[in-house]
Amino acid sequence: MKKSIAFLLTMCFSPLASAGLITAVPGPDDQGGMIMPMVKIQATSGPATNPTSGNVMVTLGSHTPPVLKSLNEWSPGDWFADTAAWRQDLSPVAGSVSGMPVANSGNGSLFNNQYGFMFMANGTPMMANVPSGNALAIKLTALSSAELLAFNYVNAQNRWDKVFDGVNSQVLWNGSMWHNYFVMPANTPAGNYTATFEIFIASTPFTGSTGFAQYDAAALSASKNPNFGSAFVTYNFQVVPEPSTWLPASLAGFALILRRLRKKIQ
Repeated sequence: MKKSIAFLLTMCFSPLASAGLITAVPGPDDQGGMIMPMVKIQATSGPATNPTSGNVMVTLGSHTPPVLKSLNEWSPGDWFADTAAWRQDLSPVAGSVSGMPVANSGNGSLFNNQYGFMFMANGTPMMANVPSGNALAIKLTALSSAELLAFNYVNAQNRWDKVFDGVNSQVLWNGSMWHNYFVMPANTPAGNYTATFEIFIASTPFTGSTGFAQYDAAALSASKNPNFGSAFVTYNFQVVPEPSTWLPASLAGFALILRRLRKKIQ
């Protein structure tokens, strides 16, 4: 019995190995896999290669809502370079990771980018192309918390740009698989958080140089092509208590169980 207790205590208190500086933000493969809203255009007039009217459609299968976690949870013991654009938001707070220089510390925000828009087009009637001179657009239409922020991440450009800056903000999208990051403060209460988006055809071509999304003045003011209907999709996120908050309670319960076991064998 003593050996079993000692083993359990060792499992509870064994420290995680420390790694160090990392150069890329953990992505969908590190977070449990991609969750893909599939977007397509159903043409109602004109050829599928260049439709003149139709409807945008989006399909998002059943899935477990992704969890927003800190870097301490996604990749324990790691931090980002002080020059990384995302360091301030995502690096652990100063003093929370052994060996991390103060200059490399950050806010320890929670993040996730499992959701990724994907455009399906192959020229068939059910999967038409974006009409010439137009672009796909994504608009934020509802947000459960103003603290749920979205960022466009391009590692090669050291880019970490806030997008969807409030309800009715929008981006133009080039149709490539786009996994933007969603971020919330480290002290966000546990619970469910949502963001709803409208996907539509904008009467403005995509001319961006900031990756798969364009969010300059032209994109923000782009108007909807009235000949195409829109589609809507809601992203659901979960925030759960970090180990630092639930571990003490778990250990207290574990200690109570041990006391009861000792009484039974005395």
